[in-house]
Parts: sequence; C-alpha cells; structure tokens
Amino acid sequence: MIGGLAERDTSERLSPDDMATLRDEQFLQAGLLAQQAAAARAPKGRAGTCSNCGEACLPSAVYCDEDCRADHQHRLTVQQRQRGRRG
Repeated sequence: MIGGLAERDTSERLSPDDMATLRDEQFLQAGLLAQQAAAARAPKGRAGTCSNCGEACLPSAVYCDEDCRADHQHRLTVQQRQRGRRG
C-alpha cells in the first residue's frame, strides 16, 4: 500500500492490442538478456583461432567448423552438469 491506497494492476486498462505490444516488448527484452548471458559465456579466444581445436579459421570466427562448435558446446554442457551435481 502506498499512502493508504492499494497498488493496482494497470494492465487491466490496456486494450488487447496494447497488451500484445507489451507482451512483445517483454519477450524481446527476455531474448536480449538471454543473448547477453550467452555472449558472456562464449569462449574468448584469439581472432582467427578455433576455440575448440586451436586450428586457424576465419578472422572473425570462433570455431573452424560446425563439428568443433558442437564438440565444444557439448563439453561445456557436461562440465556445467558436473558442477551442478557437486553443489
């Protein structure tokens, strides 16, 4: 309660179109936050070097091919699961 008045849900006053727009904005924000979190967890390697095998690759690439990407992501997933079991 603020100043003796109960807080009200203002979404009750929104039209269906406004509610859809609000929900779209919420989904977009959640997606952006998820992408930022994924980018923070992404391997930080030298430009032009594969983060999995260390071989030369394109200057802006993180992995030399899809197999290296899949292998590295699988290994990271296993490590996360193992850390979760210890905690």
